[in-house]
Amino acid sequence: MPKSVMQCDPSLNKTVWDPLQIFNCCIQYKYAVVILNSPLDWKNNSLLQIWKKAEVKVTVDGGTFRWIQYLKKQGIDLLNEHNNEYVPTLITGDMDSCSGLILEQLKSMGSMIIETPDQNHTDYVKALIELRHYAEKKDIKLNGIYVFADSSGRFDHIMGNINTLYKSDELIKNVQIIQIANNSLTWILRPGFHSIIIPKILVQNSSWCGLLPIGAPVNCIITTGLKWNLNNTTLKFGDLVSSSNTYDNSSEVTVNTDSSLVWTMGIEPLQKNIDDYQISSNTY
Repeated sequence: MPKSVMQCDPSLNKTVWDPLQIFNCCIQYKYAVVILNSPLDWKNNSLLQIWKKAEVKVTVDGGTFRWIQYLKKQGIDLLNEHNNEYVPTLITGDMDSCSGLILEQLKSMGSMIIETPDQNHTDYVKALIELRHYAEKKDIKLNGIYVFADSSGRFDHIMGNINTLYKSDELIKNVQIIQIANNSLTWILRPGFHSIIIPKILVQNSSWCGLLPIGAPVNCIITTGLKWNLNNTTLKFGDLVSSSNTYDNSSEVTVNTDSSLVWTMGIEPLQKNIDDYQISSNTY
């Protein structure tokens, strides 16, 4: 079986996560990319590689302009050159943050423009719904979705993005969603047993990680591989949360939880040395 970002064994309710596979995806792992309206502060070409290997590419409203500006910094003029591999498959949103002229030009280059004016949902939520519809129509079986969403800036936007992660199973079932910032990865750990493979460079640099019970308490959680492990512990805001944690020299963190919670991890050392990891995922 090809290695992928996560492998599930339904009988054990076990999920294995391998962050390196985000930057070195095998062709058997089918994923989509979603770019939200937030800064794309990437100093290497790993974002370009992730984009090019995606089955579906989505830019969300102002994220379209962010993508164009990012490409310009890489020496790629999307609107004046024939760089079809960088043209979004879908452009969604209420379109209040993107020029109509740009949208028309991208439409002529092959993008499907889907205006989603419903103000009862965020553009992020609506993008996932439209992505699901597109994948169903084209019979694309997605394994994952990588959402590029910066983790700085407006706190209400950050929390809104986390809320969307919690709702993701309702929006697009059986597809894991990982939010990627230039310095971190964030995803939801659903109830059950999880194994997270930690790249060696993150262990060596004592990179940060956290387990956050946003929205509701976690009544029982057990971990291994962390500097400060949890043993049949309750996590809840107003009491104990596991922030500013790190690793105990282990290449694996395990989490057994009775409730959904947020896993987040810093990737700064990995980003600075990503070229060393794009040759093979078996580096640790």
